[in-house]
Amino acid sequence: MSGSGSYWGLAFAVFAVGTSIVRWFTTRYRITDDRVYVRHGLLNQKVLSVARDRVRTVDLSAHVIYRILGLRRVSIGTGRNDRREGESFRLDALTLPDAEALRTMLLATAGRAAAARTPARAGQAAAPGQAAAAITAAAAPAAAEAEIVRLHPAWIRFAPLTLTGLVILGVVFGFIVQFIDEAHINVTTIGPVHRLSASFGTLQLAPQILTAALVVALCMVLISMAGYVAVFWNFRLVRLGGGNLLVTRGLLSTRATTIDSARLRGVEISEPLLLRAARGARCIAITTGLRVGRGAERGGSLLLPPAPRRIARAVAADVLGPPAELGTSPLIRHGPRARRRRYTRALAGSALIVAAIFALCRAAQAPAWIWLSSLVLLPLAAALAADRYRSLGHELIAGRLVTRTGSLVRRRSILDTEGIIGWRIHQSWFQRRQGLVTLTATTAAGRQHYEARDVAAAEALSVAAAATPDLVRPFLAA
Repeated sequence: MSGSGSYWGLAFAVFAVGTSIVRWFTTRYRITDDRVYVRHGLLNQKVLSVARDRVRTVDLSAHVIYRILGLRRVSIGTGRNDRREGESFRLDALTLPDAEALRTMLLATAGRAAAARTPARAGQAAAPGQAAAAITAAAAPAAAEAEIVRLHPAWIRFAPLTLTGLVILGVVFGFIVQFIDEAHINVTTIGPVHRLSASFGTLQLAPQILTAALVVALCMVLISMAGYVAVFWNFRLVRLGGGNLLVTRGLLSTRATTIDSARLRGVEISEPLLLRAARGARCIAITTGLRVGRGAERGGSLLLPPAPRRIARAVAADVLGPPAELGTSPLIRHGPRARRRRYTRALAGSALIVAAIFALCRAAQAPAWIWLSSLVLLPLAAALAADRYRSLGHELIAGRLVTRTGSLVRRRSILDTEGIIGWRIHQSWFQRRQGLVTLTATTAAGRQHYEARDVAAAEALSVAAAATPDLVRPFLAA
């Protein structure tokens, strides 16, 4: 069986390599004045095309092998095709000069693109990895860059506060357990592991729990910091001469994302609970056709990794332009009725949990300290309700809708009102009794909906009419 398994593994490896080579040889792309075409496949050939004015982002990424060979993968984000499996615009194994020239051409300004177009070469096809003379000739010289922010080594201290390390630790632990199980390895027979296991077994229950918690916390911190360095090392956010934004990052695998400034509709300052406690935050772009955390590749909308909050606000101000107080200005509170809803929902939910634990303990004749300890949920729920209410707010500032919501993850979204394509006013049965609504601005950018929760109905209509008068006022009664 072991010999047969080795043959099957070799066969699958040969098949994977052969498939990759065939895909490389059968992939062609062509750029015309109006569209981008990509053709790939041997038996099942597929031709993808997209209008050039739909290109939102262009990502250049490279793992270690690609970096050694001087190659890059180009991922073209269109806001639609890159979300469906098999319809993403990706060109693998382009040389670095060709990849950079392609990025410059696709995201060039209108004047530069018009000057760069040459009909004699626009329709020529090129194979990935070969010199694309048409692109190189058409691309304009690199524009001057204005650096907005770069990674500071001190920011690594924010890595353990994002809980990313816990996820990575779980994945690594699961992989190790599966490998040990498949390889039929008895780890308890290994000398150091056996001694550690024996020493751990001699401890009482409380020291065992404390020791396990400390080991997990230490591993999570180390893995989080290592992951932060690997993903965000050499992070830079720069503004190109044409106004586009360029984000570069990566230690072993590098990535360069270019965001078209004409598609930028705002930014989001995200503050998860632990990160907020350390006065840290992220900054994310709200871009047309590019969902937050998605796009040509996951994470393409990130403008700043976990960093000090003041840096995130400064980056938001630099990207958006004046006024500078968009990320810091106080917002309109939502009033006592919104506060009451926060406390009612939080305390009612925790009271139901406590009642359920009490009933289970009585049925199972469990010790009373179990349900008594669950009473701690009530003050925790009250604290959560207070924090959720403090997070609520909205305001119209200089043609931008600013909303803030969330407690476990507080988000301050700054959305250009020109990017709002519609409004949704939702009112639940409980909200109707309080005269409150949830006002949602819909847009083709970012999360595609940004909410102001538990706003007075009259205030919601006033905000919508002031933000988009031509869109809302025809539907309002005199």
